[in-house]
Amino acid sequence: MHGMTRRFAVPGLLILLFIGSVRAQTTKSLEAAWDELEAAGPLYSRGLEAFRAGRYDQAAAAFEKSVQAMPRHAFALYYLANLAYIRAEYAAALPLMERSLADFEFMRELGEYAGRLKLKKIDSYQQILEAEWDNTTSCRTSRELEAVDDQLSDERSKLDLAARKDREATVRQKAHYVYFLGNIHFQLKQFPEALQRYREALDLDPRHADATNNAAAILYMAGDHRSARDLLERAEGQGLEDNLNLKLMHLVREALGEPTAGILQEDLSGPEGEDLGVMRFALAYKKKESPLPPLYANAYVVFSRRTKQAVVIDPGVEDPRIGEIVRERGLAVKAILVTHGHEDHAGAAGLTAGLFNAPVCASRIDAKEFAVPAERVLEDGQALEFDGLAIRAIHTPGHTAGSLCFLIGDHLFSGDTLFKNGIGKVGEEDPAKALKARDGLVRVIGQKLLALPGRTRVCPGHGKTSTIADETAVNPFLKK
Repeated sequence: MHGMTRRFAVPGLLILLFIGSVRAQTTKSLEAAWDELEAAGPLYSRGLEAFRAGRYDQAAAAFEKSVQAMPRHAFALYYLANLAYIRAEYAAALPLMERSLADFEFMRELGEYAGRLKLKKIDSYQQILEAEWDNTTSCRTSRELEAVDDQLSDERSKLDLAARKDREATVRQKAHYVYFLGNIHFQLKQFPEALQRYREALDLDPRHADATNNAAAILYMAGDHRSARDLLERAEGQGLEDNLNLKLMHLVREALGEPTAGILQEDLSGPEGEDLGVMRFALAYKKKESPLPPLYANAYVVFSRRTKQAVVIDPGVEDPRIGEIVRERGLAVKAILVTHGHEDHAGAAGLTAGLFNAPVCASRIDAKEFAVPAERVLEDGQALEFDGLAIRAIHTPGHTAGSLCFLIGDHLFSGDTLFKNGIGKVGEEDPAKALKARDGLVRVIGQKLLALPGRTRVCPGHGKTSTIADETAVNPFLKK
């Protein structure tokens, strides 16, 4: 193996030693903190488990013991601030969160210190194995060392990749901590301090939609409508529209005397001579007991102007505007179409079906997996015919296994499969499986959706509409 790049890995027992021992001599403060962290770690883990299960008293006790073991444990302090916030003890939450942020950088340094120890351990194994190589004349030993070489190289690559991801995640985490401190100031009616924190969070993470919403709300309350609009429009330009408070955007533009059409609802119908009518409604979906702001999802009422036959697509939330448009236009709703089984698209399907005495239509897979109350299951390519409405179901697995798109005239209702400049998320968490699943979704979109005429209007489950021609040309996720 002389003359080749020497890369080694840690097989068998050496891997266990590598994982179990990462201590080394560096600065005294980090060394001492590492000892404290080892003592605090099990307590912190118990606190997390109790917090996620809603056992808040147990969580508080565990986090307090964790802070006793390591006074600069920024993450335990953050959760103690959360618990005080949940109890509406905002004055008590404030100093806890300030302490958490004061020690956040120290925790980051401690994490980097741990990474350096791991790399140093790999270096020490390299030196041992290189000495073994230099002193061996056995071909069998040489082959074993070469295998060790590849394994250790993989470990180092994984550590380098993990370190890069950790740095990116740490910035986003700090942005969230600053944002949460802003929320505490907001609850204490300390609005200038809250606004300052939200802006700091946006400096760290410009795509933090919740910080954008709250900063814009403060600016709106202060009468600075133009700055509020600019904040919201900047986030909208970053593709965050479905995470923005569209009701707030409506109020801001209304205060500025600007058009509000298309924000909370939009008429997508063609000229009077065309028969197909389409109304889009942005519905505010909010998970039960979630502290997060609502997620806006699109529902559609599609109808024939001539025959008044209609369908409702993706009623994820009960919304009186759907019933109002049906009554105003004198429509007869014949079916409730569900693109996929997620709650923000199917949550009010049964209720809407009962309101109009119309069947719910969904894919067999999603109806079963998500318990969608489907009276009629649809397969790939299946057609539905109502007087004036011809509907084709297109199976596009990826976001969910049973995801469907619906082609009605020259409008494609794409659910969470295809967005303006985006595609749906896949459910796999394992990176390799997720990449494979995303490649599969891109392939399905290319074969089944991009083959449609370029003028076809894409009406997605979130955000603004587009066309097949535009998505073919500019959607970055569809580029090979």
